[in-house]
Amino acid sequence: MTPPTLPSLSTFACLPPNILTTPTPFTLSVPSKEVNLLPRLARSGTFGIPSYYNTEADAASGRFGITRDWLINATSIWTSPSQFSWRSHEQYMNHFPNFRVNVTTPSDNELYDLHFAALFSKNESAVPIIFMHGWPGSWTEFAPMMDLLVDKYPTPEELPYHVVVPSIPDYGLSTRPGEVHKEINMTTAGEAMNQLMIELGFGESGYIAQGGDVGYFLARTMCGLFEECRAFHINMFFLTEEERAAVNDIPITPEEATQIEIGDKWGLEGSAYAAEHGTRPATIALALMSSPVAMLAWMGEKFVEWSDNRDPSYALSMDTILAQVSFYWYTESYGRSMWVYRALKSEVPSPLPPMPWSSTKPFGFSWFPVEIASLPQAWGDYLFENMVFHRRHARGGHFAALQEPAEFLQDIEDFLAIVKQNGTFAS
Repeated sequence: MTPPTLPSLSTFACLPPNILTTPTPFTLSVPSKEVNLLPRLARSGTFGIPSYYNTEADAASGRFGITRDWLINATSIWTSPSQFSWRSHEQYMNHFPNFRVNVTTPSDNELYDLHFAALFSKNESAVPIIFMHGWPGSWTEFAPMMDLLVDKYPTPEELPYHVVVPSIPDYGLSTRPGEVHKEINMTTAGEAMNQLMIELGFGESGYIAQGGDVGYFLARTMCGLFEECRAFHINMFFLTEEERAAVNDIPITPEEATQIEIGDKWGLEGSAYAAEHGTRPATIALALMSSPVAMLAWMGEKFVEWSDNRDPSYALSMDTILAQVSFYWYTESYGRSMWVYRALKSEVPSPLPPMPWSSTKPFGFSWFPVEIASLPQAWGDYLFENMVFHRRHARGGHFAALQEPAEFLQDIEDFLAIVKQNGTFAS
């Protein structure tokens, strides 16, 4: 399969005028030996014999996870050069300006070698915004949105934002050089992301944080702890037990009630993976990193279950799922990524730990109907005076930026307009 020719976006690699560091341009190029090895390893995998749980029992609902047939079909596509091309995905990633930069967090002197993609503006009033992904996704979740931005604002002079899309700490292409002898947590990871934005020259102007999944926790932490983070937009929300008790009697729409039921069901039946990640991170990571098929089964389940797949023609494509799993495999990052679950749920059962939160800085929320944790508007209005934006959508799920990039981008732009209007950023 020959990768398509993509337009150059090199004009958007223009570094901000107040930058404090010198990022190194980066091009992802997985060695051919590794690209060729993955399908060979996958072909040598076994799928287990058919059983009640992996064949027809609740196959449509996914109650017991993915089916044996799904895994066999996905592996067949993954190992067929005519059906899946890693080089095409690699070329697409490289079509955006990519960089690497070292940052050191002031609180603990920890060194991070961070990767990020970016669209930098030459507009003096451009608002900096950092987009942060989660597990099992990657920075490429935001690539369709970045393409839409370039279509809408074809030159750096027209782009009204500095768009920074990192691989979050210890995920994908972001690492900690040398031997790693300590865990990071949401605060230290948030500090690394904040320091990245400072080093890029956005310390004085400030910036906006956006995130879902792990990115949600990072965005709220950054806005709660760091003055430079002036506002945040999120598309996932976990209510604390106290917050849920405070709003339980406040009416919400039938659609929101259905979504809350989805979240409650996930907490009871769909969160076992998080308990394993949080309590036995070494075992699960070593097991999955030993076999591409094992990693595909574990991660593929989440891409299928958490995306909006009510209409099969709308569901995430197999090509997209395989590209995300391949990215984790080639970057050898699965073991590094377990810190999130250690930080959030190191003992089972347990509620989420207290986390930083700003009750004054503006935040916005985008509601997608197949999200595992959400915030109905009436509840948000009651709990948070600083919620300045809330919008419900008819389609989309946990991977909203992948499935609904146009609506996702419109939400971001509308939220930013409110934030600029209220004086958080000068017009």
